[in-house]
Amino acid sequence: MSSEPLVSVRRPRPDTIHLTVRPGADSATLGAALADLPDGAFYVDHHGDPTHVTLIFRVPPDPPAVVVPPAGWTPRVNGHRPAVDAAAQAVRTVTAGLLLGAYDRDILRPPPDPTAPTVLTVVRLVRARADALSRRTRR
Repeated sequence: MSSEPLVSVRRPRPDTIHLTVRPGADSATLGAALADLPDGAFYVDHHGDPTHVTLIFRVPPDPPAVVVPPAGWTPRVNGHRPAVDAAAQAVRTVTAGLLLGAYDRDILRPPPDPTAPTVLTVVRLVRARADALSRRTRR
């Protein structure tokens, strides 16, 4: 009889889990090992021979951290252009927290096509941002 545990878990890489089951393992031990897997782990593959079977699970990566720029911040990249008039400055103020790229900023310059889907999406974002700014200044 082997001195190996009947159910064992090891992590050969941070995103991979090997759960090895040997003959004689009971359902309670196997269930406990499966219950200890991290949330989101999913079954990928298996391999084995008559003495054991190894179930291979993959752990999804952590979502990237969301960075929220401070109010009024405007990126200095992606075609940043200084405001040339009051209307352009108003657009910049309202869109400052949206992290728009050069294309998005270009379509906001007059005369935009009000029926283009991209313009409509940006207008919705601008309205939401303007509402948020107006609520902040009323306090």
